[in-house]
Amino acid sequence: MEEIGVLTMLVKATITQLATLESLTVLWNPQGYAVRRVNRFAAPSILGAGPDRASMSAGGVERFATRLLLDSTRERGPRRDLRLAVDALERWGEPAEGGLPPELLFSWGSFRFRGRIEDLLEEWIRFDPDGVPVRGWVTLTLRR
Repeated sequence: MEEIGVLTMLVKATITQLATLESLTVLWNPQGYAVRRVNRFAAPSILGAGPDRASMSAGGVERFATRLLLDSTRERGPRRDLRLAVDALERWGEPAEGGLPPELLFSWGSFRFRGRIEDLLEEWIRFDPDGVPVRGWVTLTLRR
């Protein structure tokens, strides 16, 4: 059976600061994504020891890096200024109690990644006549 005229709504991604449950909704529809896990090994300092004697020197580190499109060209009022959204991400990247940034949850459909902001890069590409940024890219790296 063929369906005609059905409009599929794209699910937006959500970044939630888990301590406060403050969240940010972003446009994210990737062709693909990757989560990288890195294990660190230490070679033994014993003379003559073979490579099979290596041991874990640190637990696995997982990173999720992605590029997010922020676009408010169809918005009105204060929500048009995308600096407010990026200000939230910058605030969530600041060390909290215990010396680490707060934990975030990136979710999109069934994909979930819990981590802390390790890297944040903003690139603004469109502005209102008064200089308010209304479109840009944010490159975000979360680490757990």
